Amino acid sequence: LLEYNAGRDHNRHRSPCLVDKCVTNNNCNGWCSAGEQAWFKLTNSKVFLTASPGLNSWTGRMEVSYYEAHDVALGLEALESGFGIDNFLVECRTGEEWVMPGNVHDVTANGFFWYDTGQEHIITNAKFKNCGARNNDNVYDSSPTRGCDTNSGNGCNSGSSVWSFLTHSDQFTPEIMQATASITYENCGRRFRLYDYANDPISTVSGRNQNWLDTDGTATGLNEPTIIGSGLADAGRWWHVDDDVVEDPEGPLKFIKVNDGPSRGLGHIRLFFKEELHNTVGGSSCKNGSRQDANGNLLCPAIGRIRHI
Repeated sequence: LLEYNAGRDHNRHRSPCLVDKCVTNNNCNGWCSAGEQAWFKLTNSKVFLTASPGLNSWTGRMEVSYYEAHDVALGLEALESGFGIDNFLVECRTGEEWVMPGNVHDVTANGFFWYDTGQEHIITNAKFKNCGARNNDNVYDSSPTRGCDTNSGNGCNSGSSVWSFLTHSDQFTPEIMQATASITYENCGRRFRLYDYANDPISTVSGRNQNWLDTDGTATGLNEPTIIGSGLADAGRWWHVDDDVVEDPEGPLKFIKVNDGPSRGLGHIRLFFKEELHNTVGGSSCKNGSRQDANGNLLCPAIGRIRHI
Protein backbone atom coordinates (compact mmCIF):
# COMPACT_ATOMS: atom_id res chain seq x y z
CA LEU A 1 0.00 0.00 0.00
CA LEU A 2 1.45 3.35 -1.08
CA GLU A 3 0.41 6.11 1.26
CA TYR A 4 1.22 9.75 0.55
CA ASN A 5 1.84 12.11 3.46
CA ALA A 6 2.92 15.66 2.61
CA GLY A 7 3.21 16.73 6.23
CA ARG A 8 6.00 16.84 8.81
CA ASP A 9 6.18 13.17 9.68
CA HIS A 10 9.21 13.18 11.98
CA ASN A 11 8.55 9.62 13.10
CA ARG A 12 9.22 8.28 9.61
CA HIS A 13 11.62 10.84 8.21
CA ARG A 14 13.26 9.42 5.09
CA SER A 15 14.79 10.90 1.97
CA PRO A 16 14.40 9.32 -1.48
CA CYS A 17 17.72 7.61 -2.02
CA LEU A 18 19.82 6.76 -5.07
CA VAL A 19 21.36 3.89 -3.13
CA ASP A 20 19.43 0.76 -2.16
CA LYS A 21 20.13 0.58 1.57
CA CYS A 22 18.42 -2.83 1.74
CA VAL A 23 21.33 -4.16 -0.32
CA THR A 24 24.30 -1.99 0.66
CA ASN A 25 23.57 -1.80 4.40
CA ASN A 26 21.24 -4.75 4.84
CA ASN A 27 18.96 -2.14 6.40
CA CYS A 28 16.04 -0.80 4.41
CA ASN A 29 15.66 2.02 6.95
CA GLY A 30 19.31 3.06 6.66
CA TRP A 31 20.12 6.77 6.55
CA CYS A 32 20.54 8.30 3.10
CA SER A 33 23.39 10.81 3.21
CA ALA A 34 23.30 14.14 1.37
CA GLY A 35 25.34 12.87 -1.58
CA GLU A 36 23.03 9.90 -2.03
CA GLN A 37 19.71 11.72 -1.91
CA ALA A 38 17.50 11.79 -5.01
CA TRP A 39 15.40 14.63 -6.40
CA PHE A 40 11.73 14.59 -7.28
CA LYS A 41 10.59 15.87 -10.64
CA LEU A 42 7.04 17.15 -11.15
CA THR A 43 5.98 18.39 -14.59
CA ASN A 44 2.86 19.54 -16.43
CA SER A 45 0.57 19.73 -13.40
CA LYS A 46 -2.50 21.83 -12.67
CA VAL A 47 -4.40 22.36 -9.42
CA PHE A 48 -7.50 24.44 -8.80
CA LEU A 49 -10.19 25.39 -6.29
CA THR A 50 -8.53 24.66 -2.97
CA ALA A 51 -8.64 26.78 0.18
CA SER A 52 -5.06 25.75 0.98
CA PRO A 53 -1.71 25.44 -0.86
CA GLY A 54 -1.94 24.02 -4.34
CA LEU A 55 1.20 21.97 -3.62
CA ASN A 56 2.96 21.39 -0.32
CA SER A 57 6.27 19.64 0.31
CA TRP A 58 8.35 19.04 3.43
CA THR A 59 10.86 16.88 1.58
CA GLY A 60 12.72 19.44 -0.54
CA ARG A 61 14.94 18.61 -3.53
CA MET A 62 12.14 18.99 -6.05
CA GLU A 63 12.21 20.19 -9.64
CA VAL A 64 8.82 21.63 -10.57
CA SER A 65 8.14 22.75 -14.13
CA TYR A 66 5.04 23.76 -16.03
CA TYR A 67 2.95 23.94 -12.88
CA GLU A 68 -0.14 26.11 -12.60
CA ALA A 69 -2.61 26.82 -9.82
CA HIS A 70 -6.01 28.56 -10.04
CA ASP A 71 -8.37 29.73 -7.28
CA VAL A 72 -6.09 28.73 -4.41
CA ALA A 73 -5.06 30.14 -1.03
CA LEU A 74 -1.36 29.73 -1.91
CA GLY A 75 0.18 28.71 -5.20
CA LEU A 76 2.93 26.48 -3.84
CA GLU A 77 4.51 25.84 -0.45
CA ALA A 78 8.14 24.66 -0.48
CA LEU A 79 9.18 24.16 3.14
CA GLU A 80 12.49 22.32 2.75
CA SER A 81 15.68 23.15 0.90
CA GLY A 82 16.32 22.81 -2.79
CA PHE A 83 13.40 23.68 -5.07
CA GLY A 84 13.87 24.58 -8.71
CA ILE A 85 10.61 26.00 -10.07
CA ASP A 86 10.30 26.96 -13.74
CA ASN A 87 7.32 27.97 -15.88
CA PHE A 88 5.15 28.64 -12.87
CA LEU A 89 1.67 30.20 -13.16
CA VAL A 90 -0.46 31.18 -10.18
CA GLU A 91 -3.88 32.71 -10.78
CA CYS A 92 -5.00 33.27 -7.20
CA ARG A 93 -8.54 34.23 -8.25
CA THR A 94 -10.06 33.51 -11.66
CA GLY A 95 -13.09 35.72 -11.07
CA GLU A 96 -15.45 32.76 -10.90
CA GLU A 97 -17.67 32.32 -7.85
CA TRP A 98 -15.93 30.38 -5.06
CA VAL A 99 -17.91 27.13 -4.85
CA MET A 100 -16.53 25.72 -1.62
CA PRO A 101 -17.58 25.57 2.04
CA GLY A 102 -16.58 28.49 4.20
CA ASN A 103 -16.12 32.17 3.54
CA VAL A 104 -13.92 33.03 0.60
CA HIS A 105 -12.96 36.39 2.14
CA ASP A 106 -11.20 34.42 4.90
CA VAL A 107 -9.07 32.57 2.33
CA THR A 108 -5.77 34.14 1.27
CA ALA A 109 -4.77 34.79 -2.32
CA ASN A 110 -1.00 34.36 -1.91
CA GLY A 111 1.38 33.54 -4.73
CA PHE A 112 4.47 32.14 -2.98
CA PHE A 113 5.76 32.09 0.61
CA TRP A 114 9.48 32.22 1.41
CA TYR A 115 10.06 30.19 4.56
CA ASP A 116 12.37 31.42 7.33
CA THR A 117 15.32 29.05 6.93
CA GLY A 118 16.89 26.23 4.88
CA GLN A 119 15.37 27.12 1.54
CA GLU A 120 17.83 27.36 -1.38
CA HIS A 121 15.11 27.89 -3.97
CA ILE A 122 15.31 29.23 -7.54
CA ILE A 123 12.15 30.41 -9.32
CA THR A 124 12.23 31.35 -13.00
CA ASN A 125 9.63 32.23 -15.62
CA ALA A 126 6.84 32.75 -13.10
CA LYS A 127 3.61 34.67 -13.63
CA PHE A 128 1.23 35.80 -10.90
CA LYS A 129 -2.30 36.88 -11.77
CA ASN A 130 -5.03 38.35 -9.56
CA CYS A 131 -3.00 37.71 -6.41
CA GLY A 132 -2.61 39.97 -3.38
CA ALA A 133 -5.14 42.10 -1.54
CA ARG A 134 -6.52 45.24 -3.12
CA ASN A 135 -6.12 48.13 -0.70
CA ASN A 136 -5.32 51.81 -0.64
CA ASP A 137 -1.66 51.14 0.15
CA ASN A 138 -0.90 49.24 -3.08
CA VAL A 139 2.05 50.92 -4.77
CA TYR A 140 2.66 48.81 -7.88
CA ASP A 141 -0.75 48.76 -9.57
CA SER A 142 -3.57 51.28 -9.34
CA SER A 143 -6.08 49.42 -11.50
CA PRO A 144 -9.54 49.24 -9.86
CA THR A 145 -9.61 45.49 -10.55
CA ARG A 146 -6.13 44.69 -9.20
CA GLY A 147 -5.78 41.70 -6.90
CA CYS A 148 -8.87 40.83 -4.90
CA ASP A 149 -11.08 42.55 -2.34
CA THR A 150 -13.01 40.99 0.54
CA ASN A 151 -16.29 40.34 -1.26
CA SER A 152 -18.15 37.14 -0.37
CA GLY A 153 -18.33 35.77 -3.91
CA ASN A 154 -14.71 35.50 -5.08
CA GLY A 155 -12.73 37.79 -2.77
CA CYS A 156 -9.82 37.07 -0.46
CA ASN A 157 -8.33 37.72 2.95
CA SER A 158 -7.19 41.33 3.37
CA GLY A 159 -3.66 40.20 4.32
CA SER A 160 -3.01 38.44 0.99
CA SER A 161 0.14 39.20 -1.02
CA VAL A 162 1.95 37.88 -4.07
CA TRP A 163 5.15 37.21 -2.11
CA SER A 164 5.40 36.65 1.64
CA PHE A 165 8.31 36.06 4.02
CA LEU A 166 7.86 34.11 7.26
CA THR A 167 9.39 36.20 10.05
CA HIS A 168 8.34 34.81 13.45
CA SER A 169 11.58 33.08 14.48
CA ASP A 170 14.74 34.01 16.37
CA GLN A 171 15.90 30.39 16.21
CA PHE A 172 15.61 29.68 12.50
CA THR A 173 17.11 32.49 10.46
CA PRO A 174 17.99 33.13 6.81
CA GLU A 175 21.09 33.64 4.76
CA ILE A 176 20.91 34.32 1.01
CA MET A 177 18.49 31.50 0.37
CA GLN A 178 16.54 32.28 -2.78
CA ALA A 179 16.82 33.75 -6.25
CA THR A 180 14.36 34.62 -9.01
CA ALA A 181 14.39 35.65 -12.66
CA SER A 182 11.77 36.46 -15.31
CA ILE A 183 8.89 37.29 -12.96
CA THR A 184 5.72 38.89 -14.30
CA TYR A 185 2.59 40.22 -12.64
CA GLU A 186 -0.89 40.68 -14.06
CA ASN A 187 -3.53 42.63 -12.17
CA CYS A 188 -2.04 41.99 -8.73
CA GLY A 189 -2.65 43.84 -5.48
CA ARG A 190 -0.24 43.81 -2.56
CA ARG A 191 3.07 42.46 -3.82
CA PHE A 192 5.23 41.93 -0.71
CA ARG A 193 4.63 41.12 2.95
CA LEU A 194 6.80 40.29 5.94
CA TYR A 195 4.52 37.92 7.84
CA ASP A 196 4.76 37.28 11.57
CA TYR A 197 1.85 35.05 12.55
CA ALA A 198 2.29 36.08 16.21
CA ASN A 199 1.71 39.72 15.23
CA ASP A 200 4.26 40.71 17.86
CA PRO A 201 5.61 44.29 17.77
CA ILE A 202 9.04 42.95 18.78
CA SER A 203 10.89 42.01 15.60
CA THR A 204 12.91 38.83 15.13
CA VAL A 205 16.27 37.84 13.70
CA SER A 206 14.50 36.14 10.78
CA GLY A 207 12.51 39.32 10.13
CA ARG A 208 15.53 41.61 10.18
CA ASN A 209 17.67 39.27 8.07
CA GLN A 210 15.17 38.39 5.33
CA ASN A 211 16.68 38.73 1.88
CA TRP A 212 16.40 37.59 -1.71
CA LEU A 213 18.40 37.90 -4.94
CA ASP A 214 16.28 39.31 -7.76
CA THR A 215 18.78 38.46 -10.48
CA ASP A 216 17.19 40.56 -13.23
CA GLY A 217 15.04 43.01 -11.28
CA THR A 218 11.74 41.66 -12.60
CA ALA A 219 10.43 40.75 -9.13
CA THR A 220 10.97 44.29 -7.83
CA GLY A 221 10.16 46.04 -11.09
CA LEU A 222 13.55 47.77 -11.19
CA ASN A 223 14.58 45.62 -14.19
CA GLU A 224 18.19 45.39 -13.12
CA PRO A 225 19.95 42.98 -10.72
CA THR A 226 18.67 43.73 -7.23
CA ILE A 227 19.29 42.50 -3.70
CA ILE A 228 16.12 42.60 -1.61
CA GLY A 229 16.53 43.02 2.14
CA SER A 230 14.32 43.56 5.15
CA GLY A 231 12.86 47.02 5.62
CA LEU A 232 12.03 46.65 9.30
CA ALA A 233 12.98 49.79 11.20
CA ASP A 234 15.10 47.97 13.78
CA ALA A 235 17.18 46.32 11.07
CA GLY A 236 18.89 49.69 11.21
CA ARG A 237 20.99 50.54 8.20
CA TRP A 238 22.17 46.99 7.54
CA TRP A 239 20.30 46.87 4.23
CA HIS A 240 20.46 50.63 3.66
CA VAL A 241 23.87 50.51 2.01
CA ASP A 242 23.62 53.86 0.21
CA ASP A 243 21.24 56.72 -0.45
CA ASP A 244 19.97 55.17 -3.69
CA VAL A 245 18.38 52.19 -1.95
CA VAL A 246 14.70 51.97 -2.96
CA GLU A 247 12.24 51.78 -0.09
CA ASP A 248 9.32 49.39 -0.52
CA PRO A 249 6.58 50.27 1.99
CA GLU A 250 4.50 47.14 1.43
CA GLY A 251 6.91 44.54 2.84
CA PRO A 252 8.47 46.65 4.17
CA LEU A 253 11.62 45.93 2.15
CA LYS A 254 14.70 47.63 0.75
CA PHE A 255 15.85 47.19 -2.85
CA ILE A 256 19.60 47.46 -3.42
CA LYS A 257 20.65 47.97 -7.04
CA VAL A 258 23.62 45.69 -7.59
CA ASN A 259 25.11 47.80 -10.38
CA ASP A 260 25.12 50.99 -8.28
CA GLY A 261 28.20 50.09 -6.29
CA PRO A 262 31.76 49.26 -7.40
CA SER A 263 32.02 45.48 -7.76
CA ARG A 264 29.01 45.12 -5.52
CA GLY A 265 28.03 41.53 -4.82
CA LEU A 266 27.02 39.13 -2.13
CA GLY A 267 29.05 38.43 0.96
CA HIS A 268 29.12 35.68 3.56
CA ILE A 269 30.00 36.16 7.22
CA ARG A 270 30.40 33.27 9.64
CA LEU A 271 30.32 34.09 13.33
CA PHE A 272 31.33 31.82 16.19
CA PHE A 273 29.97 32.26 19.71
CA LYS A 274 30.86 30.72 23.01
CA GLU A 275 29.59 27.17 22.86
CA GLU A 276 27.73 27.44 26.14
CA LEU A 277 25.90 30.51 24.83
CA HIS A 278 25.20 29.07 21.41
CA ASN A 279 23.73 25.92 22.94
CA THR A 280 20.96 27.94 24.60
CA VAL A 281 19.47 28.90 21.21
CA GLY A 282 16.05 27.29 20.82
CA GLY A 283 16.05 26.41 24.53
CA SER A 284 16.31 29.23 27.02
CA SER A 285 17.06 31.89 24.39
CA CYS A 286 16.29 32.85 20.79
CA LYS A 287 13.20 30.71 20.39
CA ASN A 288 10.94 29.80 17.51
CA GLY A 289 8.15 32.19 18.48
CA SER A 290 8.33 33.63 22.01
CA ARG A 291 10.16 36.97 22.25
CA GLN A 292 9.99 37.68 26.01
CA ASP A 293 10.06 35.76 29.25
CA ALA A 294 7.43 36.08 32.00
CA ASN A 295 9.16 39.20 33.31
CA GLY A 296 9.23 40.97 29.96
CA ASN A 297 12.93 40.39 29.31
CA LEU A 298 14.00 39.77 25.73
CA LEU A 299 14.80 36.13 25.05
CA CYS A 300 17.09 36.97 22.15
CA PRO A 301 18.91 40.20 23.06
CA ALA A 302 21.76 41.55 20.96
CA ILE A 303 25.15 40.48 22.31
CA GLY A 304 27.24 42.47 19.83
CA ARG A 305 27.14 44.81 16.87
CA ILE A 306 28.46 44.60 13.29
CA ARG A 307 28.91 47.61 11.01
CA HIS A 308 29.60 47.42 7.30
CA ILE A 309 31.36 50.34 5.64
